[in-house]
Amino acid sequence: MKDKNWTDIVSKQGDLRHFASMAIRKSGKSEHTSAQEIDFLFRIALSEEPLTPRQITNAMGISKTIVSRLTDHLESKGFICKEASASDRRSYCIRITGAGKDEIDRMYYYYLDPLYTLQKNMKKEKFETLFQLIREANEILSSQKK
Repeated sequence: MKDKNWTDIVSKQGDLRHFASMAIRKSGKSEHTSAQEIDFLFRIALSEEPLTPRQITNAMGISKTIVSRLTDHLESKGFICKEASASDRRSYCIRITGAGKDEIDRMYYYYLDPLYTLQKNMKKEKFETLFQLIREANEILSSQKK
């Protein structure tokens, strides 16, 4: 082994997986919208302008294939609509529909409850530091992908 401390890193990876499994809820049996779909809808709804699939790919850190699947699935549910790009006829932008906004209203607390729990039970400074470090780590890992 190159790294003599690999067992420590494996333990940290386990901690990270455990945190992620508690912080990011899976869709319940009675729920039909996954956490990834809700994330997609949040990003579209919160954007000041319609987003392209490439922008969503970059923002979510997922492949174009997954964005295409999510787009098709959410469009079939009536939660989003595609609009042809005015500048490039080969491209399109994605907008949230009224039904998509209703779905966010219906599901957001279920998915955000773990973060609300952290916010309520951690000191504000620690909560903000946690997410500052997560953003920094995301930037480091994102830059390695390129």
